Amino acid sequence: MGVIYEPAGAAREYSALACNLYSGCRHGCLYCYAPSCLRMTPEAFWSGGQPRADIIRKLSAEAPSMSGCDRVLFCFTCDPYQPGDTTVTRDAMRICVDNGIPFQVLTKGGTRAARDIDIMQAGDAVFATTLIFDNDDLRRRWEPNAADCNDRASMICRAHRAGIPTWVSIEPVIDPDEALKVMRRLDAVVDEWRIGKLNHHPHAKTVDWFAFGQRVAEFLSNTDTPYMVKDALQPFMPKGFATRRHGKAMGGAG
Repeated sequence: MGVIYEPAGAAREYSALACNLYSGCRHGCLYCYAPSCLRMTPEAFWSGGQPRADIIRKLSAEAPSMSGCDRVLFCFTCDPYQPGDTTVTRDAMRICVDNGIPFQVLTKGGTRAARDIDIMQAGDAVFATTLIFDNDDLRRRWEPNAADCNDRASMICRAHRAGIPTWVSIEPVIDPDEALKVMRRLDAVVDEWRIGKLNHHPHAKTVDWFAFGQRVAEFLSNTDTPYMVKDALQPFMPKGFATRRHGKAMGGAG
């Protein structure tokens, strides 16, 4: 494969195919795994955010052979709606629409994505956001340049009203109380929850993951919303708890 690729490891739980449109991300999230994966310093990664070289030309050349493939996720090692010029994101989604490629966007950019609701409605699209805080002071500490909590919640609501399937990534969990507040707040407009934990960060040792797993199980048992508990969190869930509830088909979204 070329610019559309098959993710490995934990990323594959979210999507069978992906495409990274930018080199770096300006959101500056303190927990981000991408700099180490890309062998970059966090500072170099956060100062990037430029479109990858020839990404639209390469995607255009590849797309005709990908018609009807599994859903492609934009993006894993960057954000499709980070601060700056993200017209490449719209161009990439248009290529997917024109070539019959199902796609999904995963972003912390909030209503920066509202510009492209029309493209999502025109194709086989899913809109997703990472949202792990309800308190914006905590968000600023960990995700300094990402959209604020209310803005991301607003975009999920707008996508839902527009008839676009939605999911929310509750990962990485920094504060279990905050994660549960998000789930209670948005359950009515989310088509699927995807819940994980914090990995490869010292803060993870401060969280009682068994207690969090119990609380997540209680919440999910009292809602009809489909969900996926990610592999890393599964050992901390109550014994016998089903780690997946299927719902609206999202065609390869996981």
